[in-house]
Amino acid sequence: MSENRRKRRKEERKKPQNNIDKKDKIYGILAIVLLFLIATILVIINAFS
Repeated sequence: MSENRRKRRKEERKKPQNNIDKKDKIYGILAIVLLFLIATILVIINAFS
């Protein structure tokens, strides 16, 4: 019984747990880039004022 359980758990660990859609990944990258650009613009504005 425990051997079957061990095999099943081992198989579950081998499965990739990639539940992130391509669209969500693109939105995440765009959000990070947008935050970086806003921060850069704010630093430049503060440097010249």
